[in-house]
Amino acid sequence: MNISKAGGTPPPMVHLLIAGVTFEFVWLLCVVNPGNAFVVGITAANVALHFFLFCRLPADGDDQKRRRDYPGPLVRCCAWVGLIAITGICMDSLLFKAGIFFPTPESERFVLVPLWLACLWVNFALALRFAFVFLQRNLIIAALFGGVGGPLSYFFGAAIGGSVALSEPLWATLLLLSLLWAVFLAGAMKLARQSSFRY
Repeated sequence: MNISKAGGTPPPMVHLLIAGVTFEFVWLLCVVNPGNAFVVGITAANVALHFFLFCRLPADGDDQKRRRDYPGPLVRCCAWVGLIAITGICMDSLLFKAGIFFPTPESERFVLVPLWLACLWVNFALALRFAFVFLQRNLIIAALFGGVGGPLSYFFGAAIGGSVALSEPLWATLLLLSLLWAVFLAGAMKLARQSSFRY
């Protein structure tokens, strides 16, 4: 699969590595410090970083095809992030309503999901678009990645941050999350590689 930047030029591998490391860093910060202003600020900074690395208007001396295609890459990126973030937020909201997740302290109130979790979905959508773009090559690998990484992220997030707890028995919750995330990630990657969202 061709991984291209703004119309056909492959992005430097270092940019993809920066995107991956940044996601892990932002995930950890949002989990351990879920204050509203902080998570919004760090998410905005991550969005700006990805715009600079992958979606900015090419300079005059760059490939003219890339300039003609602009702002196509930016529009596709925004549409992708919006779709994945909204889907993920709705999925987590259903898990809260079903009692699979519950906030701690229990007095916390929110409409769909806590703001920090919504911001995590924005950051994860960026990571899928860029750092984890290799998952588009193989849907089985994508399903395995989701089936293992999804539940582990919730498990470690609950253990580290404590803002969201998982229902008991824990093994059943993790199994459910594994199945959901395997289907979700494989479906997202299939959509990405078979549509205009393909990067």
